[in-house]
Amino acid sequence: MENEKVNCLNIAYLFKTSIGSINGSWTEGNISTVKKVTLPNGKQIPYVSGQSIKYQIRKAWKEMGLPNLSEVKQADKKAGVDYTAGEPDIYIDDDLLGFMIASKNENRRRTAVVRTSAAIGIFPFRNDRDLGTKSKEETGGDVSAGGNIFETEIYYNYFRVNFLIELDRIGRFKDFELSKEKKDKLMELPLEERKNRIKNLLKAIEHIWGGGKQSRFLTDMSPKFLAITFQKTKSPIFLETLTVSQNEELNIDAINEVLNGNKNIISKQFLGIQNGIFKNKEDDLTNLDTISDTFSKAVEYINSLEF
Repeated sequence: MENEKVNCLNIAYLFKTSIGSINGSWTEGNISTVKKVTLPNGKQIPYVSGQSIKYQIRKAWKEMGLPNLSEVKQADKKAGVDYTAGEPDIYIDDDLLGFMIASKNENRRRTAVVRTSAAIGIFPFRNDRDLGTKSKEETGGDVSAGGNIFETEIYYNYFRVNFLIELDRIGRFKDFELSKEKKDKLMELPLEERKNRIKNLLKAIEHIWGGGKQSRFLTDMSPKFLAITFQKTKSPIFLETLTVSQNEELNIDAINEVLNGNKNIISKQFLGIQNGIFKNKEDDLTNLDTISDTFSKAVEYINSLEF
């Protein structure tokens, strides 16, 4: 194992919502519901789908001003699924987030290099709702009768999310992933460009925000606790690990157990935290960097890598 190259970047973190409604589900009457999953004991916890998180990453890249995002194209059939250009050698989103083209002229796909879990709520959903009205005051209607009432499911919660990035696939393409004129040519981008794509992913995650109902529930989805590991084996080691107690204390013991139990596959690790979020004793968190410094150190390590 000692001679194996780093082939995997694992990013796990917790974020907090004081009031949020990030990822909607079906509307039930006049109630906008959130996505939830049911536990064996019958309680439900909210979650944000991996698809939604990838959409927020792509949105973050737009806000960062990246010029090379793939154009979204309309499907041939009305009921078909829109698709991107499918040029991973040119566009970072086609490379890292994958694509699928199923049209009358082409049929090809690329499995995402960035594997994304759903963001899972730590605490059960409590059936909290925000009450709103569609006022008639500005439209000259009967104001005394009130507007149309609607409700939106909301929550106070912590969410954990995990990214597994296959470093050995970034900027490397097989012929069936490329357009017709590029087939039979196994392409590989220069190492510097591959590194830049990883760094742009980290920058997007560092500043990610969004989801549904942002005009009323502005939501920060960026890390409040962050674990970044560079690994010699592809394994989402933190996937079920990050937890917060009902007293809002971060479970440090579980984190250390994962790090110690995976020493043989971890080449480098970086841990960071935002002060004032978790209610742990100060001594428990003093050895952790800030979130910003954690991302900066990860970028420095990427600059030194060969993969």
